[in-house]
Amino acid sequence: MKSVTIVDYGMGNIKSLFNCLKFLGYNPVFFSEQKNIKSNICILPGVGAFNQAMKLIKEKQILNELKSYTNNKDNILMGICLGMQLFFEESSENYNTTGLGMINGKVKKLSNSENDILPNVGWFETNIKPNKTFDYLKQFDKQKFYYVHSYIAEPVDSKNQIATSVYNDKNFCAMTIKNSNIIGTQFHPEKSSKIGLDFLETLIKNSIN
Repeated sequence: MKSVTIVDYGMGNIKSLFNCLKFLGYNPVFFSEQKNIKSNICILPGVGAFNQAMKLIKEKQILNELKSYTNNKDNILMGICLGMQLFFEESSENYNTTGLGMINGKVKKLSNSENDILPNVGWFETNIKPNKTFDYLKQFDKQKFYYVHSYIAEPVDSKNQIATSVYNDKNFCAMTIKNSNIIGTQFHPEKSSKIGLDFLETLIKNSIN
């Protein structure tokens, strides 16, 4: 049974993600138990504030492990929701906080209008554009996934953004990539019912050694 590492730093949907991976037939292992990443696919989940997440990642000495892990192009690092946002250089949530710096860009509030309701919660269509590295994900174009977020990532380079969704008629980044081994989703595949399971299984099958 192939293993998938979950980075359990204290701010993720660990249980639902763990159950999804078990259901798909994989062996989910926690970073805290291994103290390193031994599988070639690793998932960084996240729910909560960017600054607190970075604080915990540094305290638990995960920062350098993640960076050295992605230096090996055979390894895949997936970020979910806040986990994806942490890939970026900084976030303005609560106050400016430096992120992992894996992707050039910043994380900012989805809307500053008092008339808009945040967080943005619900099932929303996700528009995936062609990308030769992750071309197998094109089958999920126009599918609806589950979102719950108040902040969005804005990559500097458009090539780092491979999908968008819409909030109040405005497109925002729904999926981001870096090279061939870093990928993030703003939506929660582990909370997106069958389509989310299919998405996770497709990504893992095409990534795992």
